[in-house]
Amino acid sequence: MVRVMTRAALDAGTVARPTDDRSTWVALVDDGLRARLAGSGVDEHLHVVDDPADFAGSLVRDRPRIALVSAPPACPDDLEVAVRERRRRSGLRLLYLSPTDDVDGRIDALRLGFDEALPSTLDVRELLGRIRWLAERARPGTDTEFAIADGIVLDTVAHELRHDNKSIHLRPKEFQLLALLAAHPGRVYTRRQLLDRVWGPGHVGDPRTVDVHVRWLRSKIELQPDAPLHLVTVRGVGYRLDPDPR
Repeated sequence: MVRVMTRAALDAGTVARPTDDRSTWVALVDDGLRARLAGSGVDEHLHVVDDPADFAGSLVRDRPRIALVSAPPACPDDLEVAVRERRRRSGLRLLYLSPTDDVDGRIDALRLGFDEALPSTLDVRELLGRIRWLAERARPGTDTEFAIADGIVLDTVAHELRHDNKSIHLRPKEFQLLALLAAHPGRVYTRRQLLDRVWGPGHVGDPRTVDVHVRWLRSKIELQPDAPLHLVTVRGVGYRLDPDPR
C-alpha cells in the first residue's frame, strides 16, 4: 500500500495514518522511483514523501521501521536527519540509494550509519526484498541496545551502560530506571509511576529517591549534569528521556 505524501496532501489532512501493525516505511525518493514502487504491488505501509521537511516530520511522527533515502532528491542534510533519528531509536533501519556511479556517496552513507547503500537502478523486486529483510531485523521487541546520548549505549542483555565501548558502572536501580526510560523515549513518567515500575508497587519510601537516582544517572550520561539535555525534568510532572533532543 503506497501512500504518496505530498506537501499539499499533508496540509489538506487527506493522508490516512496506518491503522494496523504492519511495517511502516517512509521514503524520500524522486518521481521515477516513486512510480516503480507504486507499480510493484508492495502491501506494506509505504509513505512516499517529496519534501525533506515532510520526511523529517514523518520519521518522528510515524516512527517507521524503515527509512529509504534516495539522492536525488535527498541531500547530505537529509542523511544526517535520518542518522540522528537512528541514534534516538535503534530499531530504525536506513537504506540509501544513489546513481550507479556514486560509489563514494554510498560508502559515505554506510560510514555515516546507514544499514544499506545501493545503486538506484537496482531492480525493484530486489530492492523490496532487501527492505523486507531490514524490516525483519527491526521488529519491535528485538532491540537490546538503546542509544542514550552521543556515544553512550545501554545494553539490556549485557546489563551495562557503555560510553565509546567503555563500561560505565550503574547501580541496579539506576539500570532499571534508565532501561525503562530508554524503552519509551519522549514519554513522561511521574515519580509515582517510576517508583511503582522500578521499586515495585506499594513502595513506601521517600519519592525523592527517584530524584537522587536521576541525579546519579545525569552525572554519567550528561556532558553538563546541571543542564541536562537527555534526562530532563518536566516541571510539575516528572522525568523523560530524550536520547536525541531536537
